[in-house]
Amino acid sequence: MSKTLHSSFVYFSCQHGAEATIKSQLCEPEGPYRLSFSQKGFVTLKSELATPVWSRALPESPLVRSRGHVLSKFEGEQSSELITKILDEYASADWECLHVWQRDIAQPGWHGFEPGRSSLAEMVAEQFRIALTEREDARSSTINTMVGIGTKLIEIIIVEPNRWWVAAKPVQNLADGWPGGVYAVPAPDNMISRAYLKIAEAIPWSELPIKPGDRIVEIGSSPGGACQRLLDLGAQVTGVDPAEMDEAIADNPRFEHWRSKSMQVKRKLFRPFRYLVCDANVAPNYTLDTVESIVTYPTSRFKGLILTIKLSSWEHAKDIPQHLERVRSWGFGRVQARQLAHNRREYCLVAERTEA
Repeated sequence: MSKTLHSSFVYFSCQHGAEATIKSQLCEPEGPYRLSFSQKGFVTLKSELATPVWSRALPESPLVRSRGHVLSKFEGEQSSELITKILDEYASADWECLHVWQRDIAQPGWHGFEPGRSSLAEMVAEQFRIALTEREDARSSTINTMVGIGTKLIEIIIVEPNRWWVAAKPVQNLADGWPGGVYAVPAPDNMISRAYLKIAEAIPWSELPIKPGDRIVEIGSSPGGACQRLLDLGAQVTGVDPAEMDEAIADNPRFEHWRSKSMQVKRKLFRPFRYLVCDANVAPNYTLDTVESIVTYPTSRFKGLILTIKLSSWEHAKDIPQHLERVRSWGFGRVQARQLAHNRREYCLVAERTEA
């Protein structure tokens, strides 16, 4: 008989610095949650009731990378002992997949750090695989695989090397099914800039149906990191930026450079494009004003947008709902926001026209 899992705690992982904003969003005076434990990049909240983990919806916030129901905490110096204790406790539960991941040790881009699979998490994941194989548990093949909505997931979260939290959740959205909420970006050795990582994560998360041959324009394209990824996907790319592009991008036959500020480009010239990308280091309203003037022009025919919206402070995350509503007013039926794992103090806004 399968062990039934209950929990009265939830966790949230996020970028270093976003913790206070998430707490203020989710710990409302009359809300169901109260603050429990917090470290950089990892927050837990407590509710009044212990409920079954597989049927309970999880709170959401654009700044939350991963979330789940906390089951327990294990501490020790030997990973083999921790793994044995965890499997003795939870192997009999009816979970289908196991994810092992580590809390961020720094902000994205700090001295080369990028969120995702750490060497420690990879080592522990392999130890779990071996332990499950020795127990003749077929779920050994599920460790750190990306899974779909509805999957019953157990998580081992390495908050500190000697302190692991065990959580469980039903996968409720696409990013829930990624280990730690981080998409495994296929970064090339010759990556031009971190913009490559952001767009490489944004496209699968957004589920925009971008395909080879699609015409895409990027506002603020220099030096070419995002263009590099779009070209890798086979797109026809035009970059709009007064600054120079990296030579590898400028020489690509599927790339065209409009060396100009976007406000100086005649709006009718944007008619051939189906997707617009923008990652400019300017205030949110400036980005939205610029994009609005392009996509609402009578001859524009954009299917989708991928916008990076900068946050001058974490407090300005409260403006995200207003940003989404403004983009909806342009005629986009699906508009979503998420602080991607490879974003810094910014978030990704995607929009798609959903009419037939």
